[in-house]
Amino acid sequence: MPIPMRTEYSDRVRSRLWNNRYEIHENATRNAMEFAAEGWDWRSVTEDDGMFVCTVSGELVHPVHCQQYYQYANQPEDPIITSAPESGPVPTSV
Repeated sequence: MPIPMRTEYSDRVRSRLWNNRYEIHENATRNAMEFAAEGWDWRSVTEDDGMFVCTVSGELVHPVHCQQYYQYANQPEDPIITSAPESGPVPTSV
């Protein structure tokens, strides 16, 4: 069975097989943040069993993102800002 050329796929299929440049940039930024939190050492990366699980989507969440969420949530409220930005679901541990 021959493999179709990339131009032969429908837009729907193509969007599921390949990321666009914005998704690639978003993933690279997230990966860099996570790797920096691990001291730029591939031997100390957080494995799946060290991740949190999002209660809504079931996706694995790196602990550095939870730390940032709780640091932001525990900051004293700025009197100039009347409402905090909406945040996503709070992850739970695996």
